Amino acid sequence: MKQSLQTKLFVSFMIVVAVTLAGFAIGASALVRQYFLTAKQQELVGKGYEMSVVLNDFLTGKISSTQLVELVDRIDGFLDARIWAVDGSRRVIVMSTPAPRRGMGTRTPTGQGQGIGPGTGMYSGSGVQPGEGNGPGGGQGGMRSSAAVRNLLKDMEPVFRGEVLTRTFFHPYYGEDMMMVAVPIQNEDGAANGAVILNAPVQGINSFLTKIYLAIGLIGLLALLLTLFIVRRLSRGIVQPLRAMEETAASMALGRYDKRVEVASEDEVGQLGASLNTLAQELSCFVARTEQMEKLRRDFVANVSHELRTPLTIIRGYTEALRDGTVTDPEQSARFNKIIVGETERLERLINDLLDLSRLQAQQYAMETEPIPLVEVVDSVVSIMRGKAKEKGIELSQTVDEKVPPILGNGDRLVQLLLILIDNALKYTVSGKISVELTHSMQQVILTITDTGAGIPPEDLPLIWERFYKVDKAHTRENHGTGLGLSIAKEIIDRHGAKVTVTSEINAGTTFVIQFPALESKG
Repeated sequence: MKQSLQTKLFVSFMIVVAVTLAGFAIGASALVRQYFLTAKQQELVGKGYEMSVVLNDFLTGKISSTQLVELVDRIDGFLDARIWAVDGSRRVIVMSTPAPRRGMGTRTPTGQGQGIGPGTGMYSGSGVQPGEGNGPGGGQGGMRSSAAVRNLLKDMEPVFRGEVLTRTFFHPYYGEDMMMVAVPIQNEDGAANGAVILNAPVQGINSFLTKIYLAIGLIGLLALLLTLFIVRRLSRGIVQPLRAMEETAASMALGRYDKRVEVASEDEVGQLGASLNTLAQELSCFVARTEQMEKLRRDFVANVSHELRTPLTIIRGYTEALRDGTVTDPEQSARFNKIIVGETERLERLINDLLDLSRLQAQQYAMETEPIPLVEVVDSVVSIMRGKAKEKGIELSQTVDEKVPPILGNGDRLVQLLLILIDNALKYTVSGKISVELTHSMQQVILTITDTGAGIPPEDLPLIWERFYKVDKAHTRENHGTGLGLSIAKEIIDRHGAKVTVTSEINAGTTFVIQFPALESKG
């Protein structure tokens, strides 16, 4: 069964957290248990040494047996530990009794040297055997308890050599887990003449540790629930944007670029979503540009076909009329020949313009450049075009700043640029005015050509540089243009590192502003 990324993240995080919390709980429990057991053990060792001093006083006759019994019982209740005292002959001198089991008769320790060994009697006057009344049971149980006491005392040899003995085990006499600490009773010479044995039930420590374990478990459960909430939100915060990105990518694969990812964060996932949105936007623009270029390509093919077919059709028609003798009038024959020559020249101009544009667009085509005084170029071209403007009743003027610095360029191409722009203005201006202005500002030479002609519609302004694009959608032939002039002009502008802006208003005129980088003067 396929699992979602959110499920995988959620399960993985929860397993890691659960294992970590379990490991922490187990480790903390072990440390806490060890800490309390060690603390209890140290406490018993300390009290054992204190008791050894008291027992030594009893063995030397400094305190009475009654005082000893009261003391061990009090310490038993204070430590919750059963206290045994053994003399140098391995005889039990006294055994404390926990509070609920008191009142079973007067318990007096045996006298020094008169103590009863294990299995025969612990307290004189009471007649209580180990396992009988004070022990876990009577009868055969008492015999088993006496044997257990004898076996325990056999293990006390290191204590009688002056060492401290500690053990945690199931106590055969008391029938439960106990912590046993045995401390030697030393006389004034430092020799061990007895031992103090303290037996603390582990059950009390375990009960306290159980409460601590419950607290640790409760804290762990709360931490697990909090982690569950955080991991769920975190995994959802990661997966939901990825799903949105998947949907956006699928839409892009189907050619739909309008779908976007909602970016709600600035982390890596948010940056990925923003990048995908940027990609969708760029692809949308790219597709739009591609479609536009494809349309322009189709229009270019159609325009070239139209521009070539029309003059060829005219030439063929008039040539056949002259060849088959349909036209015999000399004047009409001359007019036909004139038309044929004109269309032939038109074809030649079209082919030359196509070749010229192709060379300008070819990056491998090296355009020779040199410092060009644009003032002289403007003056020369305006002088050439002034006669043509006068024939159309158009005023062609120039305003030139003589201090304009030269630019780095190709003189022939710059002359061609001005001829194209001024000729284009003449075509669309009737009895108006055309002005050419040349100035400079901030390391730039600015050429401005303004006419008062028909103007260009706003929707056509971005397309005027395209090949064969004409504002006159009917492609009328009265201006005899090839439709490549502004495309060639734009290539010349680009090859000179210049920038061009065009503004126009219908029935008010058009303005071309070209900014050339000025040639820096040396010295």
